[in-house]
Amino acid sequence: MPELDILIIGAGPTGLTLALELAAQPTPPSIRIIEADPLRSDKSRAFVLHPRTLELLARHISHSPSIIENFIEKGRFNDAIQIFVKRGFVKELNFEEGMVSDCQFKNSLMISQADTEGVIEGALEGFGVCVDRGVRAESVREEGEGVVAVLKIAEEGGEREEEVRCKYVVGCDGAHSVVRKAAGMKFEGGVYPQDFILADVRMKWEQRACLSFYLGNGFLGVFPLPDGIFRLIVSRAKDKGKADEPTFEDFQDAVDEFVPGKTEIYDPVWITRFRLHHRIVDCYRKGRCFVAGDAAHIHSPAGGQGMNTGMQDAVNLAWKLASVLRGQSSDALLDTYDEERRKVGVKLLNGTDRAFEMMATSNPVWLFLRNALIPWVVPWAMSNQAMVQQRFRFISQLGIRYRQSSIVGQASTWNGALRGGDRAPDGELKGPGGPISVLGLCTGVGFHLLLFSGIGDNAVNDQRLDEVGSDFRKNGHDSVKYHKILATGIAGNNTSVDEDSKVHESYGFSEPGYILMRPDGYISFLGTLNTLDELKIWANK
Repeated sequence: MPELDILIIGAGPTGLTLALELAAQPTPPSIRIIEADPLRSDKSRAFVLHPRTLELLARHISHSPSIIENFIEKGRFNDAIQIFVKRGFVKELNFEEGMVSDCQFKNSLMISQADTEGVIEGALEGFGVCVDRGVRAESVREEGEGVVAVLKIAEEGGEREEEVRCKYVVGCDGAHSVVRKAAGMKFEGGVYPQDFILADVRMKWEQRACLSFYLGNGFLGVFPLPDGIFRLIVSRAKDKGKADEPTFEDFQDAVDEFVPGKTEIYDPVWITRFRLHHRIVDCYRKGRCFVAGDAAHIHSPAGGQGMNTGMQDAVNLAWKLASVLRGQSSDALLDTYDEERRKVGVKLLNGTDRAFEMMATSNPVWLFLRNALIPWVVPWAMSNQAMVQQRFRFISQLGIRYRQSSIVGQASTWNGALRGGDRAPDGELKGPGGPISVLGLCTGVGFHLLLFSGIGDNAVNDQRLDEVGSDFRKNGHDSVKYHKILATGIAGNNTSVDEDSKVHESYGFSEPGYILMRPDGYISFLGTLNTLDELKIWANK
C-alpha cells in the first residue's frame, strides 16, 4: 500500500505552491515535499510575481491572512518600463495609466525568489507541513497502483537510502528532472546562441528606478529589486571566452556603454554567467507521474514568465489531484492538466522566444535593423492603448484562458463575451463590512457559485438567489460556496451589492445569471438563471 498520496520532488516556488494548494484542501491528502539542497538559496534568481500569480496567492488569505502583505513587504512594485537605444531615450510606458481594471494588482511585484519561497514556506508551515531538505530523488518508477521513489538522504559522513511509495509523484525538480527522465518524457527545444552575465549590485545613477532596457551593440537589462539592489543582465561580448568568469569591471563597462549620464555600480551581491534554453516537455503527465515548472518548460527571461508559469501549473494540478483522491472525480480529470497547461506553456515559449530574439540578437544585420526601427516602432505601438493592454495581459498572465478545455462550458443560449475557461474578472462590491472584491469573496481552494441578481426590471430578489444556491448545494454539491451579488439592496450575510452595476456588466449579466468558478479562479460554467438545469447537468457529469 502507498505510504503517501503525493510525493513532491523539488521545493522551489512551483513545488512549494503545489504543497500549499494541497495542504489547504478541506480534506488534505498526505504529502511529502523533498529538496536536495540542504538550505534554501539566498540568491534572488527569478525576481518577479505577476498580477495573476498574486491573485492566486491571495486566495490563501482565509488561512494565511498576512500572505499578500508579506510578499509586498519584501518586494517592490514596478510601475514603468523604459527603453533606450544607443544611449538615447525612446519611450516610457507607465503601468499606472489605466492598464488593467479587473485586477486588484495593477503592476508586477519585483521580489527575490528566495523571499518568494520564504513566504510560501511560512504559509505551508502553518499547516504543519515542512520541507524535507537534504533529500534527493535517486530514481522513480511506477509499480502496481502507485509509484516507488528511491531517495538519498544526506547524513553526517554520507547518505542513507530510503524507499517511498506514493499514489502520485510530481516532479518540480527543474531542468534536469529525475521524474521527467524516469517517465520517458521528451524535453524538446534548444539552446540560445548568446551568452549572458548577471550581477546584483547597488547603483548611483541619474535614471528612474524602473525596469529598463538598453539596446546598442548588444543588450543591457536593469531590473530594480527591493532594498536598493539592481539586477543587471548583459549580453556577453563576443571576444570573451564562454568559460571566462565575469568580473565586476565587465558590468561597469556595460553600464558606461549603454546608460546615458554618469552611473556608478558598487557592492556586488552576486555575479554569475549563464546560457539560456528554450524547451517544453511533450506531455505533462505520464501515468502517475507529473511534471511542473522548469521540469516541464524552460523559457528565456523575457517577461519574467518562467516562475509564474510554474506556480500556476501547480495551482491547476493541485485541485485536480485533490478531487481525484477524494473520490469526487475520475482519473480522466488528471489528463486535463496536460490538456490545459501544455498549451499555455507552448504559447508562452513562442511569445518569449520572439521577444527575446529581438532584444538579445547578436546578428549584425538584425542589430542594425533593431536599433534603427525601435525608436520609430515602439512609440507608435505604445500609443495604441488596445495593443499595450493586450501585451500587458500577456505578460501579467491575466489573459491566460482555457476555452478549448474539455471541462469548461457555457449554457446553450449564452451569448456574452465571457466563456467557460476564461479567468473570472475581479471587481469591487459593497459587503456587510465595507468594500470587498469579487475574488475577495472567493477565497480558499474550492468551487464557488456566483449568483447575480440582474439589473433593473430584470432583477430577481435576494430570496430567489438563496433558493438557487441552496438547491445547487443540495444537489450533491454541498462543498460549493455560493455568493449573492445584488445590483441594488443591502449587503448582508453571503450578500454583496454591485452599486454601480460594473461587476454585472463585466460578467455580461443584465439578466439574472450564474458563474460556477473553479478552485483556480477560472470559469467552469456560466449562463443566465433560466438555464439552471444545464448547470446541474454540467456539474453532475
